[in-house]
Amino acid sequence: MDTLITPARPEDKEALRRFFDGVARRDIYFRFLSGIRKVDEDRLMEMVDDSNDWTIDFLAFDPWTGEIMACAMLGADEAFECAEFAFCTREDAKGLGISWALLDHAVRYAKATGVKTLTSLESADQHDAVKLEREMGFKIKSSPDHPGMIVAEKVF
Repeated sequence: MDTLITPARPEDKEALRRFFDGVARRDIYFRFLSGIRKVDEDRLMEMVDDSNDWTIDFLAFDPWTGEIMACAMLGADEAFECAEFAFCTREDAKGLGISWALLDHAVRYAKATGVKTLTSLESADQHDAVKLEREMGFKIKSSPDHPGMIVAEKVF
């Protein structure tokens, strides 16, 4: 499936709201690592804010329907040496290569901006994400600071 990946823009807020309204509660937990039940207005505004130089959200759109199928956040430190990412894929879009394409896009973007180390903190229960990260060359290890969590790390 062809996927259109773009940075999130303020005009994407309503589509992003619809996306998260259709995301399973478990996947919202995996994306934010918190017990939030609904992605609130403040979080949506942060995700579509294109004025922050250190954080960018990418959206993967279905080119036929225009609906968001997945999203990824990439946040760097001020020196652009280390960055962290988190992503979320709609249940009906899993297994189609969309998560792979989105994470590959985020990795290439991070590398192009000079990031040296890219990491993600994942729940140990998020097997699909950890498998994907391992396949993409991330080193996987237990988090020493967060029991039950996994750190995926890629050094460029």
